[in-house]
Amino acid sequence: MNKKIVIIGAGIAGLSTGCYAQMNKFQSEIYEMHSVPGGVCTSWKRGDYLFDHCLHWVIGSNKGTTLYPIFKELGIADSIEFLYTDIFRVISANGLKMTVYTDINKFESELLRLFPEEKRGIKKYINLLKKYTEFNPPMDGDFGNFKFKDFIKLLPFMPSFMKLKKITVEEFFDSLFSNNLLKEMLYRIFPVKKLPALMAIMPLSFMHRKEAGYPLGGSLNFAQEIEKKYTDLGGKVHYNCRVKKIIVKDCCTIGIELDNGKFIPADIVISACDGRTTLFEMLEGNYLPKRIKEFYHKPQLWPPIISISLGVKRDFSGMPAIYDFKLREPIIINGKEIYWSGFFHYCHDQDFAPKGKSVLKTQIESDYFYWKELYEKDRDGYYREKERILKTYINVLEEILPGIKEDIEIADIATPVTWERYTGNWQGSYEGWLPTVDTFGVILPKKLPGLRNFYMIGQWVFPGGGVPMCMAQGKNLINQVIKEIAR
Repeated sequence: MNKKIVIIGAGIAGLSTGCYAQMNKFQSEIYEMHSVPGGVCTSWKRGDYLFDHCLHWVIGSNKGTTLYPIFKELGIADSIEFLYTDIFRVISANGLKMTVYTDINKFESELLRLFPEEKRGIKKYINLLKKYTEFNPPMDGDFGNFKFKDFIKLLPFMPSFMKLKKITVEEFFDSLFSNNLLKEMLYRIFPVKKLPALMAIMPLSFMHRKEAGYPLGGSLNFAQEIEKKYTDLGGKVHYNCRVKKIIVKDCCTIGIELDNGKFIPADIVISACDGRTTLFEMLEGNYLPKRIKEFYHKPQLWPPIISISLGVKRDFSGMPAIYDFKLREPIIINGKEIYWSGFFHYCHDQDFAPKGKSVLKTQIESDYFYWKELYEKDRDGYYREKERILKTYINVLEEILPGIKEDIEIADIATPVTWERYTGNWQGSYEGWLPTVDTFGVILPKKLPGLRNFYMIGQWVFPGGGVPMCMAQGKNLINQVIKEIAR
């Protein structure tokens, strides 16, 4: 193509876009503010332990899915081994333990064993899960731009799809069940109650058909494999290079300016980094259509989280990888009472801890502004609060896992401010826009009116984000660029 593309951000969207740019004979370079690729898809070492922030399961990781060719093209299918488990998680409350099996028939038996009086609602729920095991949407394409043959395949699902899209997970479970404990335990599978009810169906259906595996090696390894594909194709990533401005001349982007003042010329600029930083800082709030302004004016973001990681000299092999439990006494953060906790362990992945040892992790929703104010106005108070929450959580674990305090060799706690500092994500949101009943399936403009040779890609373009969709959108965007150049 003999055109130079500059991509801002070496997260999954930026790396994938770069790969497809190189495959289509563009000259591309990526500029990344961090020292490693991946963005929020990341892991980090602490002593002998590997701590991870991101991937627990990835849709499209098995053959036969619409996303699998993209996994193949980006080198993931051949370089990453995916683990498919029989148990998604165990949930414990009020003396009951619910095992969430990835086999829908086993999950049905478990629900009926624990809540036989809810048989009617359970049957309706399970029938939907089974129905959606046959649901294979073209997830490698933009919503709203499906081909006619795709719509024909999806027609049998449309009545339920549209209904489940328009009600929340909370409303869906309220319509099926009267037992509050059952609903509370099911919410632990889908902890954001305001998501569309489809999100209470599709993930378990994907898991049943072995389409949502865990990538061995962790999140950073996943990102590094795409980075390797990119550099093997001739692309180049510039790390520790923060972009300050997108340079525009006569309503056309001509390059970028780095924090150090260096100008990098480009024929096309693609932003794959934080949306708000791109639009309101790099482009100074210019060229914004009403639709985008509305999203940023009243943002609905994935709730930011505190992530606690522990390296422990105890082997949790054989236990379910995810364990949730209801607390007798709440954890209190900024006045909010938190009654559920739990942990992930990574004993199924030998890269995370030495033999006989384990990594435990928990994530807790928290308020970004609380942490931001502490960090900026009372740095000592910020660190004291982190330490208090860490000790509180360890005390909670001690009740569930006696003696765990003495087994902890290293601990790490990251707040929403941590994620903002290292990834640039607005308000520390780990996946951008929350897909609500109003925004699920919405695609924001990748181009801005009145601005030529500029595009946006990544989780700030489509609510829900997610690694597989970012991979697919990179391919779609480069195809769009090629078509527009040919006009």
